[in-house]
Amino acid sequence: MKLWMKLAGMGLLMSAAAVCAVSAIGGIASAARSEPSPAAEFDYVPSCSLSEAEYVLREYEGCIAVFASVADTSPVSLTDIEVATLRDADRQILKTGLAVSNREELLTLLEDLGT
Repeated sequence: MKLWMKLAGMGLLMSAAAVCAVSAIGGIASAARSEPSPAAEFDYVPSCSLSEAEYVLREYEGCIAVFASVADTSPVSLTDIEVATLRDADRQILKTGLAVSNREELLTLLEDLGT
């Protein structure tokens, strides 16, 4: 093969590599500049009010605890789910209390919050 064909092919490959490199660096740079997406809002709608709840989930000693009513000061059960590991929206709801109407809903919520 002639030398000029080899040089032309090599030049074409180098040009393609340069375009790919610039494109990749531009994509990485734009991803680094973009603002972090806001945390998803807590979209759980309680099935009952706090006054009607069979259980209430609240923070207690840094973990999620199950209370029999909103007025109780000591929990019925204390989980090992640390509140610090939750999203901000979840933590805000747990400060006031999360109403739970029955045991099945309680277990579902604890499973969701624990993952």
